[in-house]
Amino acid sequence: MSEHAPRPIFIHGAGGGIDAWDAQLDHFEGAGVVALPGHPEGDPCDTIEAYAACVAAAIAGDDRPIVCVGHSMGGQIALQMALDDPELVRGVIVLASGAHIEVPAHSRAAMRDDFASQCERFARAAYVTPDEDVIHDDVLAMMSAGQETILADYDALDAWRGGKRLSEIGQPVLVVAAHEDRITPPTLSATLAAKLANSMTAEIPAAGHMVQREGARSVNLLIAGFLARLEIALQGG
Repeated sequence: MSEHAPRPIFIHGAGGGIDAWDAQLDHFEGAGVVALPGHPEGDPCDTIEAYAACVAAAIAGDDRPIVCVGHSMGGQIALQMALDDPELVRGVIVLASGAHIEVPAHSRAAMRDDFASQCERFARAAYVTPDEDVIHDDVLAMMSAGQETILADYDALDAWRGGKRLSEIGQPVLVVAAHEDRITPPTLSATLAAKLANSMTAEIPAAGHMVQREGARSVNLLIAGFLARLEIALQGG
């Protein structure tokens, strides 16, 4: 493998876990994946900046060019890492995310008052064509993370103001939206991309919020293309 070959590091979203990236980890040999604190082990963070520091610490010492690939809240973490350490993070891929992801008050209240049912509602809303086995696994992941972790994730989403600094990111960023996303609609991705100095965009049809699963083939092709372009750039080609 070339010394310039970028290594993707996958970062899951709020209430999620590393299983969210199964379709990518099977495809990209040598890729890394990070379980955020509290998902389910350890204590969760309540800011994007703290999560970003935890991921940076987890991959410290890797001498390969790093591309952070983040889904939803994980996309914001990836962008924060690009701001914090541009020498570490050479590129970013953001899936189904935004410069700011608002958590409605009723969603927060429902997560407090009826945790199990709200986990299932969220899991079903994340797909265009839900598969019952997948829904079951997603609900289990959220339940394993626990109510306090998900509420901490909501706090992190509400508090993040890194979106105001996005123009400072000089690294290339691929922003991927899902056409049928009901949780982070494509308009959020478009607004995010417009704030970036060096962005590319793509939209996956017939996919919902968990676009890396429902649109796995397209997402994997986009990731592969981004990695290849970055490798050429790093070689000076």
